[in-house]
Amino acid sequence: MFIRRILLNDPAPAKAERVNAEVGEEFQHRMLFLLGTYTTPEGHVDYARLRASGELREVVECSRQLQHLDLSLLYTRPARLAFWINAYNALVLHGIISLGVRRTVWEVWNFFGRASYRIGGFTFSADEIEHGILRGNRRRIIPPLRPFARRDPRLAMAVSPVDPRIHFAITCGARSCPPVGVYRTAAIDQQLDLATRNFVNQEIALDSQGRITCSKIFKWYRSDFDTTGGLTDFLLRYLDDGPLREAVAGGAAPCQAFRPYQWGLQFPPIKRDEPAGERS
Repeated sequence: MFIRRILLNDPAPAKAERVNAEVGEEFQHRMLFLLGTYTTPEGHVDYARLRASGELREVVECSRQLQHLDLSLLYTRPARLAFWINAYNALVLHGIISLGVRRTVWEVWNFFGRASYRIGGFTFSADEIEHGILRGNRRRIIPPLRPFARRDPRLAMAVSPVDPRIHFAITCGARSCPPVGVYRTAAIDQQLDLATRNFVNQEIALDSQGRITCSKIFKWYRSDFDTTGGLTDFLLRYLDDGPLREAVAGGAAPCQAFRPYQWGLQFPPIKRDEPAGERS
């Protein structure tokens, strides 16, 4: 029971309908609308009411339609990036909601390796989407293995070479993660640029000792930035003008220190002594 997958979009719909490549955008839009509906003005989610809602049943039904997606429709790089970013973000949110996570995803053993969707006839965990698809089947941190074996048919979906901007679009549900959104095939490049610029300028700073401090994302996935000329070139592309950019341009080593990663939920549950309030 500790290693088996948790399929969040089973069973398949009784009636198979035609599913187009934009299903990921629609599904992620519904997921975020659902979350917003049960979020208080203070930023807490009333998960108890959400789980009992008819809106959640509609979102789950939409997730089941992913099983009928023809993956061959995702034949362009922009389509793959948009679809799999949306699928990852929706899967993580779905897992948090359905598995009753209260404080952090680490409450569910191996959350990212077990929470899964069946998509187009294959099963994908959050780990497999992130590292197998979006990172071009690169090694995970723990365990340091590639998600897909050489003959795994899911390997055909891998996006290679890796685009390091994905790290500022996918959201693992923690406070230190980037904001969650809906990514669209037609605008994916501009959206990834915007997400990267926002994250870089918010999460990188000079500390009191003059060191460049960064999110641990830049530590865990530093090798991914080699595909764009290295971390220094990457940061110079996205940092706004100011002392920090001047330090990097002047030769200061990027990411000399790393801030602790805050694993508490990005969308925390409503507090027991906090009134539920009206739906937003």
